[in-house]
Amino acid sequence: MNPPRKSEACDLCGLPLTYGRHALETPSTTYRFCCMGCRQVFAILMEAADTADPARFRETDLFRECLAAGIIPGSEKDLAQIAGRVEPEPNNEEAPENTLALMLKVDGMWCPACAWVIERTLRKRPGVFTPVCHFTTDTLQCRYDPLKTDPEQIAKSVERLGYNARSSQDEGQKAWKRQAFIRFAISLLLTMNVMMLSFALYSGFFTDLPPDAVAKISWPIFALATVVMFYGGLPIHQKAISGLAAGAPGMETLISIGAFSAYGYSVFNLLAGSIHLYFDTASMLITLVLLGKTIERQARDRIVEGLESIFSLKPTKVRICSDDFPMGRFVDAGQLATGSRVRVDTGEIIPVDGLVVSGEGAIDTSSLSGEATPVHCRPGDRVTSGTRLLEGGLTVDAVRVGSEATLGRMIETIHQALHRKSPMEGKTDRLLFCFTPLVVFLAAATAATCLSTGPAAAALERAVTVLVISCPCALGIAIPLARVAGIALAGRSGILIREFSAFEASHRVDTLVLDKTGTLTEGQWALVALDITPPHYRADILQAAAALEAEATHPAAGQILQLCRREGITPAKATDTVIFPNGVSGWVGGCEVRIGSRAFISGPALAGLPEPAPPGHGGLAESRVFVQIGHEVCAAFRFGDRLRQTAAGTISALKARGLRLILVSGDGKAATAAVAEAVGIDEFSAHALPEDKAALVSSLCSQGRHVAMVGDGINDAPALAGADLSIALNTGAPLGREAAHVTLLRPDPAGILTVLDLTRRINGKIHQNLGFSLVYNLVAIPLAMSGLLTPLIAVTAMLLSSLSVTANTLLLLKKKARKPQSIYSVWRLRFWMF
Repeated sequence: MNPPRKSEACDLCGLPLTYGRHALETPSTTYRFCCMGCRQVFAILMEAADTADPARFRETDLFRECLAAGIIPGSEKDLAQIAGRVEPEPNNEEAPENTLALMLKVDGMWCPACAWVIERTLRKRPGVFTPVCHFTTDTLQCRYDPLKTDPEQIAKSVERLGYNARSSQDEGQKAWKRQAFIRFAISLLLTMNVMMLSFALYSGFFTDLPPDAVAKISWPIFALATVVMFYGGLPIHQKAISGLAAGAPGMETLISIGAFSAYGYSVFNLLAGSIHLYFDTASMLITLVLLGKTIERQARDRIVEGLESIFSLKPTKVRICSDDFPMGRFVDAGQLATGSRVRVDTGEIIPVDGLVVSGEGAIDTSSLSGEATPVHCRPGDRVTSGTRLLEGGLTVDAVRVGSEATLGRMIETIHQALHRKSPMEGKTDRLLFCFTPLVVFLAAATAATCLSTGPAAAALERAVTVLVISCPCALGIAIPLARVAGIALAGRSGILIREFSAFEASHRVDTLVLDKTGTLTEGQWALVALDITPPHYRADILQAAAALEAEATHPAAGQILQLCRREGITPAKATDTVIFPNGVSGWVGGCEVRIGSRAFISGPALAGLPEPAPPGHGGLAESRVFVQIGHEVCAAFRFGDRLRQTAAGTISALKARGLRLILVSGDGKAATAAVAEAVGIDEFSAHALPEDKAALVSSLCSQGRHVAMVGDGINDAPALAGADLSIALNTGAPLGREAAHVTLLRPDPAGILTVLDLTRRINGKIHQNLGFSLVYNLVAIPLAMSGLLTPLIAVTAMLLSSLSVTANTLLLLKKKARKPQSIYSVWRLRFWMF
């Protein structure tokens, strides 16, 4: 412990240490502070300046900004408020329902104290809720009320502290969105004027307008419509040309042809002095498409929001411990290597898969596994990258880093799943390839038919209606949008999807094959209980057992010694220790002690020791190691595999769904039968090697069964690869070695039910989207050909069909109903976003 500075005043602000002392240890001394704000700001300034001179610190901009923000107290009254001795500050931890999510990248943070200061500053800002700043990933996440603040003001609050805050989106993408909104706003304004002037021109159908009046109205309409056509419609026309050049015309091609048809016909009539102008139709086509794409883009951003939260867990810097910096020094995450020793403090994200070598803490694994309960870890425990340390401090030896770690594999797998098309999606792509040429042909045939029986204006209007009412876009996004939403939804539940195509066959699954070890059981032959006969004490038994087992190498010895370390038991001193094939003997405290199997001990009958729990009550083929002191058998260690807590309930729910269940295991018949009986499975197969499991799955498939296989993802790889749907429970092995379509990041059999429910919901949305799109086109196109619709009604129907698919997919992500926002707040939000 470093000597503390002999001061009764805060080493930063100078106020008295009235309400407690917050210490900060340095290699040379220990500083004392009046509040956590002063301590964290001091740590930032010391890290930035590489020195510790409080007098100079008070002259910095950061000190003044934190003083103005109330993070550092300016008076004893401020200190009392910070310490909670007066009226507490408003609590911004509970976000109202009408708030929006925001993620910013923050550059310039020197240490974790910077993140703390940013969080503290934003908590004091009106309209900002639940701010969480991660130093290791350089990200800030919060929710905000758009009626009280906006992202730009939040970023400025961070920048006033000396950091650079920017949108987590790519700057090019952000600029493109802004330009798209400006393009839409200008097109909307001009189109409204085109419509207004067109109404004046339409009066010529009911009264005579002189040619001069027609020209004065028509030419301004032409000028406004031309801007909308070539400026507003530029991205639509570019996509149309690109689609035609690539041999894959789409919705933009139909819109572009329709708009240019109406525009070209109107220019011809304008030059002829006619009032049969359709500039309003061309302008409305362009503007409505821009409106629809703006709304759809915002909906898609919301769908991928859950994936961005996973990607944001990837660290950009880590604290690596070395001989020169035993407490760690922050470096770029790219310098991590297997064997690196990293330091993780409270609030930081663990950057590696590794083993804890020192320290204790509570870890939040919900970001990966969906498990809300914190997990306590201590030396010897494994930790996973992407999880967050809620409290405590850990020193971790890296076992897997970067793309080989759990988080890296998870991000890579998600990217692959997002870009890999399913067989059904391939079919829709082939349909879309023929769809646009077919619609163009139908529009041309409709125009030719109308020209033979009526005026050219009516023929043009009907052809344009046919072109714009068809909606290949709805067909094209039906599956991709559901895929993105499904992967995001699965990530929230701790489910990693590798092959989205397997979901298409999941609804036909009627047989479920389950591996025993590691799936329904914990898969570890571990110490599960210690039974002791009176009047002996637990501590005495453990001291004697640890003394004899200290030199043994069998697995039971390791389990006993680990239990002693957890309970803080110091082994007694043993002499004359002899290790036998089935036990160990020695002298402890003047008494002979023997530990081993029932055949090894020489004591009398085991009176007072309970029998192992029967299989139906959770005990699975338990074996016992007995402890004999003198001539009395006084204790028994019970070892065995255990059923997972949710195994029996999961099997019961699966049977209620009418699935045929088969248990397979490489263990003997007795052990496999015990597990089958315990969980309620009637069919089982024992002594099954990996190739035997694969043969069983293949045999079931050849019988016409639709098989789902559940295993550990490594030993069961051949069987998983042959199943229609394969599910692996993550038991700590590298994710990249698994052959399953779906991985449950939390080794809980109940996740099988979640997967089946999720696949049912996603498949339902896909079928609904495809069915709606097909029915819409089958009904809408004939109506347009018959002349019952106008181009404006047609383009509105087309946009609504596309938006309906997007909105239907959003229902997958819906958690709870939100209160409706006012029109005023919605439009304020639209402008703030850009």
